[in-house]
Amino acid sequence: MAGPGPYPIGYPGQPGGYYPPQPYPGAPPGHHVGYPPYPGIPVVLNPSPPPGTVPTQPDQPISDPGTTPTIPVTDPKPVPPDSSDDITDFWTPWPLPPQGRELAALTVGLSRSVNDRNNVRQNQLIDGASPTPNEDLRYRGGKVIQNLSYVNLYVSGDTEWTESDVERIDGSLSAAMSDPHLNNVLLQYFNNQPIRSRALPSHPLVGYTPQSVSRNDIQNYVTHLYEQGFLDPYDLQTTVFNFLLPPGTVLTTTAGSASAPQDENVFFDDSFGSQDTVAEPVESDSLAGMAGYHGSVITDDGGRIYFATSVYSERALDGSTNGIPVFTEPWKNVTATLYHQLIETRTNPDVEDALRESTDLNSDHILGWVSDSGLEIGDFPINSDIPLTSVIREVPLADGSGYVPIQLPYSNFVHGPEGPIPQPHPLR
Repeated sequence: MAGPGPYPIGYPGQPGGYYPPQPYPGAPPGHHVGYPPYPGIPVVLNPSPPPGTVPTQPDQPISDPGTTPTIPVTDPKPVPPDSSDDITDFWTPWPLPPQGRELAALTVGLSRSVNDRNNVRQNQLIDGASPTPNEDLRYRGGKVIQNLSYVNLYVSGDTEWTESDVERIDGSLSAAMSDPHLNNVLLQYFNNQPIRSRALPSHPLVGYTPQSVSRNDIQNYVTHLYEQGFLDPYDLQTTVFNFLLPPGTVLTTTAGSASAPQDENVFFDDSFGSQDTVAEPVESDSLAGMAGYHGSVITDDGGRIYFATSVYSERALDGSTNGIPVFTEPWKNVTATLYHQLIETRTNPDVEDALRESTDLNSDHILGWVSDSGLEIGDFPINSDIPLTSVIREVPLADGSGYVPIQLPYSNFVHGPEGPIPQPHPLR
């Protein structure tokens, strides 16, 4: 967990620049990835058309896979899974809760020698970025997750997901979360102590295909799986359950929620605890540029379950968008969104607890790493004046096996977004 002192976690950085198209791990012959930067183009959370792209023959994303997944799916087990085998069995179906079920009492919540170091910081900032030390993350005293596990749960995985999407998302996300050079950036928040990630087998959530999913629905999914015993085999203190929405499903916040996310961020007063309320929530949905969020659910017995959710971000034939379709291939957008959510959960897992206790002037001690303006590790990079294509991009894996789509995190060492680096930064 967190170490002593004002910076209980550590320091790393990346060379900026364009990563040329390269084969991704396991790619078919001739298939390459790579997304060039487009300097000077302003950030648009819901870009239309994609930044810097004016194709004569656009590569249209597929709104509906239109194929039956080749991953075999059988009926969900009628009883809670056996803890001895469920955690290692891939693609065992889990049931969605009955439609229309209302949760009576669930607590809802949200989603950088001195001269030498300064030269290193400036050189490792991504192209077009300026140092922003006022947005550096500060440790507030709360929980962080040094060794994190996660489970990908594909909503309507029996009918709406292709095998290729599942394999690419699972493989790329696992490679990104375990990549040493990417993790070197995060070590500054863990006192330069090793961090680990474990990708546990994925499961389809079956029963129906929702047209829209609200924050209450996600909490309903979590609670139903918990009550049915499907989460019993997992260490709930360190495991995140990722809910991946199928193509065409809209993600919304809950109207009237006391902690609905604004573009999936949490905005606090600058003095962080000097006021007794948080900023007014802004209702949003994925049709307006929201790609996902993370949070937690408190169970009846006082337990806590961490979750994250991602939209299938894509651009439809009519030009409308769902989520943030930076890449033309939706699976890459999903991977980048989940990477964003997982590194935020790792460095600030209990943000919802702080919101639940927002009337307590000392509630900020529940938080992990957050800036004075209330931004988490993934928030400032996508809310700055840097083009989205510079911070949501494909980066090389340390072992040279290919590239993976991610969103660059905020680095205190360079005071801005930073990508993979070969060595962690020195502690200060």
